[in-house]
Formats: sequence, structure tokens, C-alpha cells
Amino acid sequence: MAKNPLNNKYVAVGQWDASVTNLANNESASCTTGSVFIPEGALITNAYYYVETTFADGNDDSQTLALGFTGSTGAFVAAIAISDASNVWDAGAHATLIESPVLGADAAHDTAVEVKNLRSASFVHVTANSELLLTTADDEAVETGKLTLYVEYVLTGDLS
Repeated sequence: MAKNPLNNKYVAVGQWDASVTNLANNESASCTTGSVFIPEGALITNAYYYVETTFADGNDDSQTLALGFTGSTGAFVAAIAISDASNVWDAGAHATLIESPVLGADAAHDTAVEVKNLRSASFVHVTANSELLLTTADDEAVETGKLTLYVEYVLTGDLS
């Protein structure tokens, strides 16, 4: 049977719900519905997330959260406080560090190829099976918040 050459992109989907999963005390939490892994040899080409319920820690929203995977807990969203003015933990759709241009790498950006190369510099090659994680950094419990993370990847066959 011939392999469909267009069927080579995968999407890992992870969801966290603070009303179900304990998100406190400097911990990395698995997805609420169970562990989700990106396989060894994958090349992560894009990631984005949708916050269904705005996050809150029940106090001053100083709790910091990060989105990533085993070995790189801030790969998608670096640790940032719920109360930060960027509102990355508020309801709605959000981009991540993946597929964002690596700014400052080239001052000119004269061609489409240069811009694409700036974006591809943010891709991540996964060298071991890696679990998607939501990580907290402070000791305040996250009381509310629900998000779904979508991670697009292709399998390179380049295993470590």
C-alpha cells in the first residue's frame, strides 16, 4: 500500500483544567485527561493554545505558569505571572514561542526566505519522548483556569 505523502503532520493536543488538576508548589502537571507525549525524532513546527477559562490563583495572581515539555518546560510559553499585562493566561486564543520569528537574528529581512528562516529557527527537534507539561513556579495554588494546547509536528526519523 502506498503511503500518502500529505499525511505526515501530526497534532498533539493537551488540556489542563485547574478545577481537576492540582496546579501548585513548583510542580509540572501532566494533562488533566492523561499524559500526552511528543515522540522522539519529532520536529515541532508550531504550537498555540486556547484558554477557555481565565486563570486565577485566588489571591493576587502572582503565580507563574509555563507551557512546555519534559526537559524544556518553557518551550512554548516561558514562565510568566497570571497577572502579567500580556494577558497570556486570559480567555482566548494565544500564540507561543514556536513559529515566532527569532528577532534580532538578521537586521535586513529583505526576502521571504530570510523571514521563513527566522521562523524555522524557533522549531524544536525532540531528542527523546517528551511529555507536554504545564509548570507552576510559586507556592500559590491555581484555583481556576482551563486551556487546550495544540502542538504541530512532523516525524524526521532522526532518532538520538
